[in-house]
Amino acid sequence: MKARVWLLLAGLAIGGADAPAADIMDGVVAVVNDRVITLSEVRMVIGPILPQLQRDFRGEELNAKLRSLQTDAINSLIERALILNEFKTKGYTIPENTIDRELSEIIASEFNNDRGAFTRTLQAQNLTVTQYREKLRERVIIQAMRGRKGQQYLVISPHRIEQYYKDHLKDFAVEDQIKLRMIFIKKAPAEGDAAPDARRKLGEEILGKLDAGESFESLAKLYSEGKEAKQGGDWGWVGKDVLRKELGEVAFQLKAKQHSKLIETAEGYYLLFVEDVKPAHTKPLTEARDDIEKILIELQRDKMQDEWIKTLRAKAYIRLY
Repeated sequence: MKARVWLLLAGLAIGGADAPAADIMDGVVAVVNDRVITLSEVRMVIGPILPQLQRDFRGEELNAKLRSLQTDAINSLIERALILNEFKTKGYTIPENTIDRELSEIIASEFNNDRGAFTRTLQAQNLTVTQYREKLRERVIIQAMRGRKGQQYLVISPHRIEQYYKDHLKDFAVEDQIKLRMIFIKKAPAEGDAAPDARRKLGEEILGKLDAGESFESLAKLYSEGKEAKQGGDWGWVGKDVLRKELGEVAFQLKAKQHSKLIETAEGYYLLFVEDVKPAHTKPLTEARDDIEKILIELQRDKMQDEWIKTLRAKAYIRLY
């Protein structure tokens, strides 16, 4: 990118994402075949991201991040132009009722079916309904074209799955886990130190029932005030990092089929029950195979998309300013 364009974009960073368009000179950033990409288009792409960059970075670091963001934005706009040109060159069409349906769904989901609010929003963005509709058409075309390239059925060989598993073994490491149930008894709002603690007594009564052999699941359904009460206090399989420290330290000392003593915290009392234990292990390939296949299919589709864009670039006229 030439210095003139960089200086204008750097001015955008100083002026902020909400600086009036009139305060920033527009200009041509790139030409793709017969389509011109302008500075204002780049501004629309990077504008929403600028406030976060300005909060997190300063000085030369901000400038470096901004340059990278600009490059990504321009490449993205070039790709859009290439895809739209390919759509036009191939003679494809999009039915008008498809655009109508998309527009109606946007007004319904984002504006609660209030067309007046939709129109006012466009006016605030200096857009007419016709201009917005054209932008929507382009978005639908790009989604359709990208989707068309990703529809090809892909087969991942067992060898590739096995190799990925070997190369990413650490990704399939599983820490110690327990199958946990929990009973929670909330403390009374205005509990005095000297006053009898009825909530504690309730917790101790439940503990006594557990010691006598009653079902933890049944007692949780009856007494627990936790959100999992209806499920018998069932938390499923959890790692230590899921639980707050004082609960995790107790829970991971329990053996399968053991329950804890009453645990007091600032907000209430807890009883824990460990149904089963899974020691730390590496997930076997038989369990990881489906996940790996999905990852490899996604990677292959990304690669196909990249190769497709490279092909479009190779046969296009592209000039950066």
